[in-house]
Amino acid sequence: MSNNAICCPHCQGQNVQLLSVIHAAGTTRIQATHQTNSSYGPVTIETTGRHQTDLAASVGPPPGKRLLGPVIMTGVGIIILYDGLKLINTYWGVDWTRFFIGATLATIGVIGFVRHWKFNVAQYDKLEEWRRTWLCHACATRFQP
Repeated sequence: MSNNAICCPHCQGQNVQLLSVIHAAGTTRIQATHQTNSSYGPVTIETTGRHQTDLAASVGPPPGKRLLGPVIMTGVGIIILYDGLKLINTYWGVDWTRFFIGATLATIGVIGFVRHWKFNVAQYDKLEEWRRTWLCHACATRFQP
């Protein structure tokens, strides 16, 4: 008998692992470089990628949404909005087309940021549950001790 105190509740097997460990062990980053000479001179080819086993892919963490896109959209909208406000030789010193385009982009960016933020907050509980979940390799039962 092993020193592992965690057993599968379904089959009592001890061949169990955390989902996070399975995912990390089955995912690798690949980087390769090839150098050769051609009639035009030396040529270097670089490639990067990721390899993942089927098991690691099936036990991945819950997805999150990135916040960078909405932040960039908000920044671009604010820059266009500011550019529309600094013109002096128009009605009230404002280029209304740029003003409204900038305001629209900034508003959409802020709304997108808030929506992505709320989604990520909701996913946090699922992520914590995923970190505590174990998988039995004998019967494929997922459980939390």
